[in-house]
Amino acid sequence: MKMYASVEITKGWDIWNKMAEEMNPEMESAGMKFIFKGCETDEKKIHLIIEVESMEKAKEFSIRPDIVSRRVEAGAIVESTIMIPLKD
Repeated sequence: MKMYASVEITKGWDIWNKMAEEMNPEMESAGMKFIFKGCETDEKKIHLIIEVESMEKAKEFSIRPDIVSRRVEAGAIVESTIMIPLKD
């Protein structure tokens, strides 16, 4: 299944994207893979399409303390995260 996600960021695209790229192995272990990553032109909000095995696994992954910490350090405003399952 696919999921749309968005989150507000404070440190710009490059810092957030570097963190996301470094997280790829952990995401794959959780059954997740980025299909699309992009940001708005002002670099204050990112938009993602992610392939996920299940929304439950994606939600579990997104609240892991180590993942939340890395996201916050990269400028993500985690409470602004939106996750929407998409029908194929």
